[in-house]
Amino acid sequence: MKIEYGDGLRECKKMLMMAKAGKRDGYLLEGMACPGGCVAGAGTTTLSGIPGAEQWQPYLEQSPVSISDFADAPLDALKKLFHGSMAAALQETLRGSTDALLFLLLAALLSFLTSETTNGELLDLIAAGGGGVLLWSKLLTLAEQLCAQMGEWRGFLLGFLPVYAGVLTMGGETAAGSAASGFFLTILCFLAQCLTAFVRPLLQCYLALSMACCISTDHGLAAFCQSTGALLRQALHWAGKFLALLLGLQRVTALQLDRAALRTGQLLAGSVPIVGQTLSDVSEAFLAGIQLLKSGLGLAAIAFLGAEFFPLYLGIVFQLALLCGCSLFCSLTGNIRCKALLDCFAEAVRCMAAATALFFGLFIMETVFLFLAGGG
Repeated sequence: MKIEYGDGLRECKKMLMMAKAGKRDGYLLEGMACPGGCVAGAGTTTLSGIPGAEQWQPYLEQSPVSISDFADAPLDALKKLFHGSMAAALQETLRGSTDALLFLLLAALLSFLTSETTNGELLDLIAAGGGGVLLWSKLLTLAEQLCAQMGEWRGFLLGFLPVYAGVLTMGGETAAGSAASGFFLTILCFLAQCLTAFVRPLLQCYLALSMACCISTDHGLAAFCQSTGALLRQALHWAGKFLALLLGLQRVTALQLDRAALRTGQLLAGSVPIVGQTLSDVSEAFLAGIQLLKSGLGLAAIAFLGAEFFPLYLGIVFQLALLCGCSLFCSLTGNIRCKALLDCFAEAVRCMAAATALFFGLFIMETVFLFLAGGG
């Protein structure tokens, strides 16, 4: 059977269905038990006869869901990536922000009851200062979780991408393997290192600047602080587009080089009538197993990072929704300074969400391109 790697989804689906039957072009597929860290019921698959199993098999075992789960029920497989329900994640986020919510409610109640006897600007100042102090530690904790997760992802990629590059090279995709262990690995590790090193100090500076500007009597300073956060988020957005364009161009170039090398090899093998045909049949059977292994490793890596990405990203989104809700509440109660401060804090959370989505999106995009648009 000749494999056209440009038809990645159709061929991957076909091989997965044949994998369930137990055979694929002479390669025996054996179910392996899932380690303790995997989701219950998730299994792994190993191909006997393909070299380097001791290097790539552990990454298949780390996947929270198996490759057959994605083939049978993609929606159920995605649900398994969540460590608990969305309600539990929302409850965890609200638990850390209860103090700020109660404080803002108390400030609004005092402002309503004493509107005729006290200075409204003083209560607004107290609400902004107290709310900012209570939310400060929550946002710093969120930034620490982001930095710790980025450090773990960087360590995983340093071990996974060289192994994946070896599988690509073994399948005849030399240019793709070099790109995966070179430019792709360098970009992701550099991005993860920058986020780990600079997210927390930049957030501390931005929160301090936000509190100073919003408490000030000059309302233009609050707008300036909020626009600074919006510019940073826009810079992350354009950086993601630029890096995605670079990775896409490199992938197209590597694909053309690998396909040209494959055609040259087929031409040389076809020049010898009997021996060349035998070698061609053997290589096609071997490459079919490599294609299955490449798809399995790619899906396993996506599932592994996705199982850690979704809870983190949901926590950031819930925190953003909480800040926006509090800002709307302050707007209704007339606490202008507190509303401006919460808008600045929400902009900082949006920047953290954009940075997290940038890293995970680049990894997903390039990994999917690698195992769906193969050239070997």
